[in-house]
Amino acid sequence: MTTSAQPPGTVSRPRSGRDVLRALRVRNFGLFWTGQLISGTGTWMQTVAIAWLVLQISRSPLTLATVTTLQFLPMLLFTLPAGALADRVNKRALLLGAQGLAMAQALALGVLVATGTPRVWQLAVLAITLGVSNAFNNPAQQAFVPEMVGPDLVPDAVALNSAQFNTGRMVGSALGGVAVAYLGVAAVFFVNAASFALTLGALLAMRPGELHAPTGRRPSRRGAIREGLRYAAGVPDVLFVLAALAVVGTLGFNWQVVAPLIARDVLSLGAVGFGALMGAFGAGALAAALSLVALRGGSERRIVIAAAVIAGVLVLLGWSHSYPLSIAAMAVGGAAATVFTTTSNTRLQQLVPDRLRGRVMSVFVLLMGGSTPVGTYLLGHVATLTSVPAAIIAFGVATGVGLAATLIYQRLAERRRATAGPPEDPAAITPPAVDTRT
Repeated sequence: MTTSAQPPGTVSRPRSGRDVLRALRVRNFGLFWTGQLISGTGTWMQTVAIAWLVLQISRSPLTLATVTTLQFLPMLLFTLPAGALADRVNKRALLLGAQGLAMAQALALGVLVATGTPRVWQLAVLAITLGVSNAFNNPAQQAFVPEMVGPDLVPDAVALNSAQFNTGRMVGSALGGVAVAYLGVAAVFFVNAASFALTLGALLAMRPGELHAPTGRRPSRRGAIREGLRYAAGVPDVLFVLAALAVVGTLGFNWQVVAPLIARDVLSLGAVGFGALMGAFGAGALAAALSLVALRGGSERRIVIAAAVIAGVLVLLGWSHSYPLSIAAMAVGGAAATVFTTTSNTRLQQLVPDRLRGRVMSVFVLLMGGSTPVGTYLLGHVATLTSVPAAIIAFGVATGVGLAATLIYQRLAERRRATAGPPEDPAAITPPAVDTRT
């Protein structure tokens, strides 16, 4: 896969509004982006509604946590096979199937609520169904981006997708609460089902002849996952991004637990104060996503800086007893988290060859979606044994230490590779040249 690289030593500069939106002028991507913005908003509305519904039925935080965890279980089981499948089949067809399943799940939730009070086991089954949809949808969606826009516009498209995701999260979360209060839970589920209908329509309206066909041979069914993991482990640049994702995803991406703990146990705030903390995080995330649209490329340096800022923000949040300072720290944390995930995504998209894209991006999805629940449990356990501020500070320090260890390992691996010479099959694991000076 070819990429547009800058001359050595150059630094990316902000571009005009006309330039940063050029990926949206690609018809297929414009349709896809608009559909995802609408369905993303509906999905976040449903997330609010189903949490409210589970608590209404069970009145148990543990039941809510269990139902939420069940949504992640299929991702742990099926994401890697789904990535291998995305490298073998038509990605648009795979997305149509996965998002059709998500629409059916939302419709089933709406019917259950509209016709009577659903039981917790029914909600658990539907949570697993949504997890299966996400497990197959997310790797295919990540790998489909270069096919829609071509290699030169990948950084623009990834940044625009990040802006779309954060916009949907902010708008959907806000609308979800209002809709539950004024329209009812069932209406929210039906709205989400309708949003997926629009997404399916956008996928069907694409022009297949304008897609950029992936290069390289398609993998066989046998050994496909192993080949993808071997590539990821054999290329230091790719391995660094994935290792950093594992560290930060496990230790640093626990905002949904950190924020309520800070609000209740550190700052003694009520629901309004907690909402302000999450609002500040979302505002910072959205501002960063919009800013990244104007920057070019995905660099290792930006990943490291963003991860270091996340570590520092966690330490500051654990130390601070000032409400304004904590609000500011949450805004910075939201911005750093978005820069980290978006840049990591862009970096992988630039490094990975077409024939391995689905499998490597499935590892990205798995680390983003699978490591955070583990870290959330660990953080709650450490906070119970010690104190909330101590636990948050400890996780911040651990994030920094883990990042440093990852950097040291990568440098040593690069030295070993330089002294050992080229691998036996360079085409199998050597990524294309990408400028990393941004």
